[in-house]
Amino acid sequence: MPHSGYDLRTMKRILAAVLGLSLLTAGCGDPIAPAAPTPVAPTISETFSGTLLVQGVNSHTFSVQQVGGLKVDITSVDPGAAVGLGIGTPSGISCVATTTTTTVAGSAAQLSGTATIAGPFCISVYDIGGLVEPVTYTVTVLHS
Repeated sequence: MPHSGYDLRTMKRILAAVLGLSLLTAGCGDPIAPAAPTPVAPTISETFSGTLLVQGVNSHTFSVQQVGGLKVDITSVDPGAAVGLGIGTPSGISCVATTTTTTVAGSAAQLSGTATIAGPFCISVYDIGGLVEPVTYTVTVLHS
């Protein structure tokens, strides 16, 4: 009987190597990214009040439950004055604001957007340099 040059043991090794390489290369493909969650309308309202001192900064934290809309409105400042308003993430006892604006009290959201992750957020109310006396304020946050 003619000999093919490969014995059964060698063929098994080649087959095992080919299978191993095919499994290895199949695992190297790009992973499929999970679908991004659909943002939901904000339905949770939280109100924060405080006294802002001259050259002061006050922070208030809240927790977003799911990806969705976010609106911040400073509804009152007494006596009336322009103040800074920011939103961001808490860091220790302070708030690292990623979005800020200078505003006066109003009935429309001064800051709005979409919270792209669930978790802790914060707002900061701060003197932009124009306060001559402490002011009291109320801020409403609407989130999901």
